[in-house]
Amino acid sequence: MAEKMRAGGSASHFQLGKPFPGKGGDCEPHVSLFMLTVTDAEVNGVVRVVELLAATLPALDAEGVEYRHNPHGAVEVYFTKSSAWCDLQRAVIRSVEPLRRGRLREVDPSGTRIRNLVGDASQEDSRRQQLVRYGYDEVADEENGGQDRFNPHVTLAWPRDHDHRVALDGLPAPRSFSGLLMELAVFGMSSYGTCTKNYGVFSLSSISHAARCAHGAQSTRTTGPEAEPWPRRMLCE
Repeated sequence: MAEKMRAGGSASHFQLGKPFPGKGGDCEPHVSLFMLTVTDAEVNGVVRVVELLAATLPALDAEGVEYRHNPHGAVEVYFTKSSAWCDLQRAVIRSVEPLRRGRLREVDPSGTRIRNLVGDASQEDSRRQQLVRYGYDEVADEENGGQDRFNPHVTLAWPRDHDHRVALDGLPAPRSFSGLLMELAVFGMSSYGTCTKNYGVFSLSSISHAARCAHGAQSTRTTGPEAEPWPRRMLCE
């Protein structure tokens, strides 16, 4: 996708599976479940919580359903939002959100200061409310009386020209990204929502033999269409 974006007139800020420019760590393909800020001394505590949680959660069937551009021109592939996705995110937030202790991340993936978003009356109320409540604004929150803003997806490339929209025709069918996601992880983030520092990757609890056979015992370390790296399911901090 990064090559298609470049050929279309705007280079991407990153390429999945390759080092983030100037940072060194590879840009890991992923679906974000939650983002938070903690101190370096607190990272191990987050990792331990996620490790224990992963052992209690089942693997998840992910069904690619469509491509879309985000407001900044990034190309994303979205998955069917099943109840299993929402249950997974809620479990992660219940365990991990208290560890942020009310702190807000400095910026969102686009580089916008989050405190400015919270104070901007032109932003959607649901977005501002989730940033205050969770420090993250893509939460399936309807069980708590809020709105459901969770849309599981993988960001494939992000153009340097935010007005650029690469054509989505000619891409592999979104269902090509379907598969069984079997890992939960904690990663440190670089700009544009990239996950570049691996703090820990943990297998989810066992899945049935039938499910493994249905997916060819596929792991999240395989490659997707057009040699795009296959996403792990992960939590980024």
